[in-house]
Parts: sequence; structure tokens; C-alpha cells
Amino acid sequence: MWFPDRLRATIWRCRAIVWLAGWLVPRANRVQWRSEQNSKFWHWCHFLAESGQLTPYNRLQIARHCWATFPDAFWQRFDRQQFPSKSRRFLGSPLTLLTGLTFLIAILVLASGIVPAARTSFSAPVPHPNETVVISLDGSGINGNFSRTRSDTLLDLTSIWSRSKLQNGLTAFSWGPGNLLLQRRDLAVATARVGPEFFATLDVNAALGRTFTSNDAQSCSDCVLLSYPVWQREYHGDPHIVGEQISLNGTPRTVIGVLPANFRLISSGIAVWGLIDPAMLFTNFQRRVGAVARLHGDATPTRLQSDLADRTESGGYIHPSSKLQVITVASQRRRNLWYTVWFVLLAVGCAVLVVVLRRAANGFVDLPEGFRHRTIWLAFFAMKSVLLLAVAGLLAWSAVHWIATWITSSTYPTVDEYSIWLFLPLAIAGLSWSVRDQQRRCRTCLRRLELPVEIGRPGSVLLNWSGTGMVCSDGHGVLYLADSPANSLDHDHWSKLDQSWQSLFRED
Repeated sequence: MWFPDRLRATIWRCRAIVWLAGWLVPRANRVQWRSEQNSKFWHWCHFLAESGQLTPYNRLQIARHCWATFPDAFWQRFDRQQFPSKSRRFLGSPLTLLTGLTFLIAILVLASGIVPAARTSFSAPVPHPNETVVISLDGSGINGNFSRTRSDTLLDLTSIWSRSKLQNGLTAFSWGPGNLLLQRRDLAVATARVGPEFFATLDVNAALGRTFTSNDAQSCSDCVLLSYPVWQREYHGDPHIVGEQISLNGTPRTVIGVLPANFRLISSGIAVWGLIDPAMLFTNFQRRVGAVARLHGDATPTRLQSDLADRTESGGYIHPSSKLQVITVASQRRRNLWYTVWFVLLAVGCAVLVVVLRRAANGFVDLPEGFRHRTIWLAFFAMKSVLLLAVAGLLAWSAVHWIATWITSSTYPTVDEYSIWLFLPLAIAGLSWSVRDQQRRCRTCLRRLELPVEIGRPGSVLLNWSGTGMVCSDGHGVLYLADSPANSLDHDHWSKLDQSWQSLFRED
């Protein structure tokens, strides 16, 4: 009884596959094509069943031929001879390339998560960025870079600075490297110690829990605040983290809150914020200590800087290798963004210089004749290069963040800087391909050239003609590329074809 059931099942499977494949066939031929295919498989299955050969192996062969009906149906709709040519023509179109790169950029933007990161970078880290200032001792030279300041000296300085009438709520900070003990590993992070009024001066509230108060210096000296990224990544956004114990630099600390997602000040990589203990002496580099304050009335950063410098000298604190600086949070944010922009432009400039020098050594190909064609040629090259640079930037950012997350389960504190270094080789590769692709395009229609033909003697590239010839499918011209740029007799050149050649090429 198994014989007719197996036969019927095989036939119905073939019919189902043929029915699906038939949707690729043009409507006028669809019914006849399905009938022919079903008849072929019906007779085949019955022949095997009647001869006792409907074995698993033969059923597998039938299944392979059934699935082969999809390409057969596809060629019923498209001309098998013209389809490859039309495909190359479509893929070689400049519009196809620009559209493909734009689509790739959209996919990378959606998949990489760079939009939330950019929104955070461009948003103000504090509610009043134009009124909040950061006071620092900016060291200059070797001595300034390695000069250190003790914590009691920092507190004395902030006590002197707080007497200025040009500011309100001045409070000290000190930041540096630390070690956060997690369940399975130690995580190197940046930590900060601040005065109790630090977040009150900035007018920053916690996203979860609370920030420091003036009473915490005595009642909660071991309390800490977590940054939003470390809370999300290392503690998985645990809403019950407030009140829990963590281990920071081998010392237990109590979490009292989580800072907002857009808060980033002094250093974007600071993961844990604690209180400065006046009874515990420590030293830190001058570049890592300072204070924050709010401008009072019509005070300006310049006036406040001059006033604080005078008070520092009057208090007997002289730093010959350092200079007191006062800058608003808004100015500091704009300066950091400009540094990033200039760094990216420098990387792009280096990539362009490398590509230009390389092409100069190999020789540049002829540009199109006529102002209009030359403008279109250069505009397409510029748009293509810009899109490729955007792809390189998104790939660099995504790759570095993915690698950092995979290796260390974190993406702080310096992965964005590493992204710029990876962007440089990717930009060089992208621009090199852009130049190579542009060289192999028609000077009139900008389509990719086809039919590469070897010319000359490939084994003698220095003393004889040897290269590759390519032709435009529309008959606009022929490109010859020499195999060796060192050959003084042979150079790349473009030959424009006139109307007398059009009869040899296909019509549009």
C-alpha cells in the first residue's frame, strides 16, 4: 500500500513546485508551460513507479529537476542571450553605482546605531552650556604635561576661587583611570572624584536615583554615580541598581544613581563618579584636575579667568609651566567637534594625497572633451568618492565598536578615536577604487567599459606594446591601458569613435 501513496506525494510535490515557478513565466504562456512541465513529471514518476525504480535516489533526481524549472521559467520571461548584456549594462550604469552606495549607507546607518550616538554627541551635556564653565590648569611643554597637583592643593585653590563674585557654585573635580570589578572580569574605566555640589552646579539630575548632596560628604562618602553607558552595557540597564554594591579599585561602593544618557563632561569615558574625600590625600596630573562653576550676572569666561589667575597668585600658588583656563561647556563642545572634523578632513586629505601620488606615478588618463562632459565626469567622480568616504567612515565606526563590544563588552573610552585611525586605510582603499572605476568608464556616457582584450606581448611590458583594450558598449570610444607604467613607449589613452563606427554596435 505504500507504493501509490509515495507516487502521489511525489507528483503533488512536483506540481506545487511547477505552480510556483510558473509565476515567472509571462501570462500568455503560463498555462501551457505549466501543463507541459506537469505532464513531463507525471510520466516520469509513473514510469519509475511502474518499473519499481521510485527509490529515494531517483526521487532526489526528480526534485532537482523540479527546482530547475525556476531558471527555465526565468528564461521564458527574459532573453537568455540579451540578459547578460543588459545586466552588465545596468550594473555598469553610473546611476546604479550611486544608488547602490546610497542604499549601502542607509543600511549601515540603520544597523550601526550611529544615529543615537551622533544625537548624543551633538546634544548639550548640561542644561546651561553657555553659562557653565570648566576651569583647568592647562600644562604646556614637558614639565606642564607631567606636573602633578595634590588633592589638598586642589581644594585650597577651589576655596580661593570660590571667593570670586563672577561665579556661583564653584566645585572641584579630579579624574583618571580606575578599575571596575565585574562578575567575570575587571574593566578598566575612567573615574572621577568631585565635590558634593558638582551636579547641583551643573543643574544635572539623575536619570535613575539621585545625584550628590552637600550631606553626602559625611553620611555617604562611599557613594558613587554610574554613567549611562556603563549602566546599560555592564549592568544591562538594571532598574534596581540603586542601593547595590560595586567594587571600584578594590573598594566597595554604593550606587545612588545613574546619570543621563547625554551627560558627558571633562572626559566622555568617565564611567563612575565619586566624592573627593578631604581626608584622603592623592596626586594627579594638572591636566586632570580643575573645577566647574556657573557664570554670575554678565560675567564672561575671560573676566573670570583673569580674576581667578590673580587670586591664584595672591594665594601663593604659582604654576610656571601651566596656564589657568576658563572655557564654557558650549565652547568646549564646539572645540571638540571641530577637532574631530579637522581630524577627519586630515585623514581624507592624506588618503587623497596617497591616491593622487599613486596615480601620478602611473599617469592620469585623458579627461573628456568639452566643458559639459568634463563637468559631468568630475561631478560623478566627486559624488562617488564622497559616498565611498561615507561608507568607509560608517564601516570604520561600526567595525571598531563591534570589535570593542566583542572583546571587552564595552565601547569606551577611546573607541571613537580608534575609528578615525581605521577610517584612513579604508578611505585610501575607497578612493583608489573610485579612481580605478572612473578610469574604466566611458568619457561620454560614464558607463563601465566592456569586452577587455589583451593587446601586444604580455611578457614584454617594458620594450613592446602590451596592454588591455576596452570599448564602450554604445560605441563612444575605446580605452587602452598599458600593462606597465614604466614603459616609456606605451601609455594609457582614450580614443573617441565617430559616427562611422555606430553600425558595429547595438542600438539602444
